[in-house]
Amino acid sequence: MLKYIRYKTGKLIYGALSGVLAGFVSVYAYLYAALPMQISAQAGASLGDVGFSPAVLRQTSRGAEYFLGNIPIKRAEITETERRYVIPSGKPFGIKMLSDGVMIIGAAAGSPAEEAGLREGDVIISVNGAEVSSNEELSAAIRECDNCAELVYRRGESCVSVSVATMLSDGVRKIGAWVRDSAAGIGTLTFVEPETGIFGGLGHAVSDATTGGAVPFGQGEITAAEIFDIVKGEKGAAGELCGAMLPEELGQLSANTPTGVFGKLDKTNGDRLVTDEKIPAAFRQEVKPGTATILTTIDGSEPREYSIEIERINLADLTGSKGMLIKITDAELLEKTGGIVRGMSGSPIIQNGKLAGAVTHVLVGDPTRGYAVFAESMLEKAQ
Repeated sequence: MLKYIRYKTGKLIYGALSGVLAGFVSVYAYLYAALPMQISAQAGASLGDVGFSPAVLRQTSRGAEYFLGNIPIKRAEITETERRYVIPSGKPFGIKMLSDGVMIIGAAAGSPAEEAGLREGDVIISVNGAEVSSNEELSAAIRECDNCAELVYRRGESCVSVSVATMLSDGVRKIGAWVRDSAAGIGTLTFVEPETGIFGGLGHAVSDATTGGAVPFGQGEITAAEIFDIVKGEKGAAGELCGAMLPEELGQLSANTPTGVFGKLDKTNGDRLVTDEKIPAAFRQEVKPGTATILTTIDGSEPREYSIEIERINLADLTGSKGMLIKITDAELLEKTGGIVRGMSGSPIIQNGKLAGAVTHVLVGDPTRGYAVFAESMLEKAQ
């Protein structure tokens, strides 16, 4: 009997140890694969206690190296970079954007467009050799065709040429596609770089309301805006800041990217966003799980500071728009908005006196939580 008990006890201990070891190996393997090999750091700065939780970076005799506790994971290559200083904003701003080409948002069943293989998200850039950049230009070019139009369209990174039959509808030549050439909306301005006038906002791309894909950037501008109402977010239903774009133009857009919209302020009106209150921008490895604040505007046009918690660093999307998982903890903000709502995208996140990132997405199942982009990811695009 005693022998049997010893056997069972040994088996249980072995099983427990095997489980712990398997869990450790799993975490180690994930960190090894996910931790970035190349990172930027301020010239001349020591690493200190930085990294991507639960891994930390340390300077060793072999160079910079990631550790899990006292166990080395892998080395990292550090590129010395001048730290950038920016003015965190939190102000609402209007976005007016014209697309580069004309985006298809749908095709009628059995139409020439559908039969030619055109689909939602394709961007028409020319008809019979003539470039088109607006709905009006596309319609005019199709009207001048006889029975067939030679279209060039962009799908992803590829350009495709196709012959599309035209059809007569109310005496007008058409191809049976619904199209869109522009986008407009309100978001939150993240930062302004005072020396250059470069600005960044939104934290993610401006997307088409129908296709969900990023609007291919042609040209655009930003305007002043103000918030006049709030639709409070609830579980399963995202809330929204209700606002209006004002006629005051603040700057010109230059890019619509996965980590935000960027451009340069106008000297006339945009300069009023430039103040002396600039702060350093954090490198990704300096941002840690823990307390932080956001600057956001939920009434009028002046931002206020609210408390949040950075819950987790998302190693799977360090350079994308979901690099952090955050949670709103401020009682007043939760009472008024229910958490993160549409229109807050771009709200700057401040941690330890540095611009850590910007709010980007809400978790519809739990509006108190959402994602954020690293400031470094935005600044890499703000050139």
